[in-house]
Formats: sequence, structure tokens, C-alpha cells
Amino acid sequence: MKKIQVLMVLGLMLLFPAQMSQASESVYGLFYKNATEAGDGFSNVAAYKKGKATCKSYIGLVGLGDCSITAAAKDGKIKNIAYYDIHTRNILGYKKVTTTVYGN
Repeated sequence: MKKIQVLMVLGLMLLFPAQMSQASESVYGLFYKNATEAGDGFSNVAAYKKGKATCKSYIGLVGLGDCSITAAAKDGKIKNIAYYDIHTRNILGYKKVTTTVYGN
């Protein structure tokens, strides 16, 4: 009985950070999420280049990578950002966030 209680407490301790890390998102899913959210547009010019930046999170405990707008612009060699999108995929605590920047 004591082992079951300890396992339940450990399980809740692992789920709490994962849920809190998603609290600022407009659409979130604790167990599954596959959504693209539109970012801001910075200018009305046509976008000819595209750059991507990715970061990953494991159960909300470990986060690795740089998925910033700056990193995505650097990847696509973009100097003038027109707009960006953020795609999030979360499957049972493994979360991958990809920022895509469009511009010239």
C-alpha cells in the first residue's frame, strides 16, 4: 500500500511541471497537442525566405534548444521579418516547439 502511494505522489510530481509549462499557451493539451499558432506580423512585404528553429522539452523537467524568432531568422538568413508561426507538438510529455519565420 505504501509503495502505491509513493508512486502516485511521484507521478503527480512529474505531471505538475508539465502542466504549468503549458499554462501560458492559448491551446494546450496535457497528453497530446498538435497545433500551429500564428505569431505577429511585422510588415506588409512579401516573404521569400523561410527559417526554422526548434526546441524540445521532456515531461516539463528538461528543456533543450533555441526556438526563438532570432534563431529562426538566422537559420533562414532573414534580415527583415514579415511574420512568424509557432507549431507545438506534445505527446505524453515529449514536447517539440518549432518557430517558423518568413521574410526577406
